[in-house]
Amino acid sequence: MPDRSLRIVRRFDVPPEAVFDAITQPDAMRVWWTDDTVFDIDLRVGGRWSISREEDGMPLRMTGEYLEIDRPRQLRQTIGMPDFSPGFDVVTFDIADDGDGGCVVTFEQTGSEIAAELEALAPGDVSESEKGWQQGFDLMEAAWRAGT
Repeated sequence: MPDRSLRIVRRFDVPPEAVFDAITQPDAMRVWWTDDTVFDIDLRVGGRWSISREEDGMPLRMTGEYLEIDRPRQLRQTIGMPDFSPGFDVVTFDIADDGDGGCVVTFEQTGSEIAAELEALAPGDVSESEKGWQQGFDLMEAAWRAGT
């Protein structure tokens, strides 16, 4: 299987700290999850994290381990959904100050799970993982614009 990864680059009109908090702090994470989401965050290298909620009566759980933490510039962690697949990928958020009050986020997901998902796509199709991450980024952006 070819080495394939998912890469998303987004610019936000908030400082890097706001983005970093939106991906690591439960109160800030709620804007792109749901109010009934349960977060268990041990934000340290080697610390574990899990996010769980129910959707249409089905429990959904994501979990992983923090590999690198450099607030507010980078977060690197494993990610998996063990109820659906035994595999884990690595996601990296690189957050760069744009010098104009905002930041540019480069998100990358690598590993066998995303590679298989991308390999199965028809040309021109967007993966479900990309749709999900983009929706999360859209929800964050909407919350920041609304001042929440």
